[in-house]
Amino acid sequence: MSLKREMGYMRSAENGVMGVLGSALKLKPPVAMRVRDLLNLARLTLVGTEQQTFYWHFVHRRTKILGAMYSIPYWKRSLPIFFYTTLPEGESVEAYVAYRYIDREEVFFTRQNDDPKFLYAPVVELDQPPRFLVEAISGKARPHVEMPVLTKTSNLPSLLRLLVVASYDGQQPPILRFDLNGRSVLGVLMPFYDYYEASALPVFIYVELDGAPHAGFIRYIASEGKEDAEFTDRVTDMKFFYARTVSVEDRPFWFSEAEEPRRRRRKSVEQGSGAGHA
Repeated sequence: MSLKREMGYMRSAENGVMGVLGSALKLKPPVAMRVRDLLNLARLTLVGTEQQTFYWHFVHRRTKILGAMYSIPYWKRSLPIFFYTTLPEGESVEAYVAYRYIDREEVFFTRQNDDPKFLYAPVVELDQPPRFLVEAISGKARPHVEMPVLTKTSNLPSLLRLLVVASYDGQQPPILRFDLNGRSVLGVLMPFYDYYEASALPVFIYVELDGAPHAGFIRYIASEGKEDAEFTDRVTDMKFFYARTVSVEDRPFWFSEAEEPRRRRRKSVEQGSGAGHA
């Protein structure tokens, strides 16, 4: 190879490497959503999903982070969500997370995965977390994401009826639970597929309740001409339909951003009303 051609090859290779590095540097972080604790994280990722779950474990600003990637069809592409929780300072992290929900809920770290009563997910321990996860949990570089459609139901049974028909082959969308203005919001982010040019139309269907408990499940039955819905921490009687709930510490971005204009409008109305009474 001539020196000229060799130099050209080296420049081409260098440009290729820089292009890969540039793509990595421009990698969009996922949407981060912090759940209440390890139990809620396990309930979210190990029940009602076909995705193979593993957990990322790393330390960020002296805080232990445990989380898993989640993806749902969303408008023209998919929405990546990093669901995570922070672990207590003295928590000892082992190779697997073990979780059970039949009869009673239980979750713990372990070095084995051979007890059939439990569901398991491996833990991948990172010396240094990838930048896209750090940016996600720090909230410094969340990309602009188009909002889903927000739709409020009249009552909890309406939300559960939706989940009955949306659950199939062991898969079930989770109910996200968070507090807003002194009330409890419970909602499901549902993709409606093949909507015009969109691969999936995302709709967040929710209900507002007064003081809903932080229970892991809602059991539901429609029988003898009436419906019954009850919060519970146990899955026992299989004649009921069980919907799992996940308590999130921070409101989803689509609710936070949707509420901000409402707060500004209320503040403007209140200020205008105050000026009129002056």
